[in-house]
Amino acid sequence: LGWLERFYASRWGTPAARSDGEPQRLVVLGMGKLGAGELNLSSDIDLIFAFPEKGETEGGRKPLEHQEYFTKLGQRLIAALDAMTADGFVFRVDMRLRPLGDGGPLVGSFSMLSSYYQDQGREWERYAMLKARPVAGDIDAGQELLASLRPFVYRRYLDFGAIESLRELKAMINREVKRKGMQSNIKLGPGGIR
Repeated sequence: LGWLERFYASRWGTPAARSDGEPQRLVVLGMGKLGAGELNLSSDIDLIFAFPEKGETEGGRKPLEHQEYFTKLGQRLIAALDAMTADGFVFRVDMRLRPLGDGGPLVGSFSMLSSYYQDQGREWERYAMLKARPVAGDIDAGQELLASLRPFVYRRYLDFGAIESLRELKAMINREVKRKGMQSNIKLGPGGIR
């Protein structure tokens, strides 16, 4: 990621500083097995990209809005990670856990993500956020983002709706496993991790 930032600095410049004067970098959140530190040889990596504040890049030949800059940077990072070479690929990258999945923006500002999760976040997204951690880019800003999402992930009260939602999610998975005849699947069958 650092190499990509340096490579594109002459073309697009660097993101404008945050309102507190700190530089802005892409925040890469690892989700699922990556976030939990449980990767295995066949794991794909689930990522969410974010940036602290809106603005425009400075010092390049063509300034870009931060949304566009961080989207281009994210696209190039994905391409570098899952490009097939003679040696194979580094990781298969899955971006579907971001807000609105494939239909949403590739990258979101902290304020956009916070608003989305507080206003529209679904129960399964709360569960997914349990394993989230910053894995690349600005790690400190990533911790700041996760701290802002804590009220969404960890309710201050016992949320019986979340418990019921988890029960319904498990029942749905069980129905699909049975429908597809996958009861002996070690991952999806009885006693599996799903």
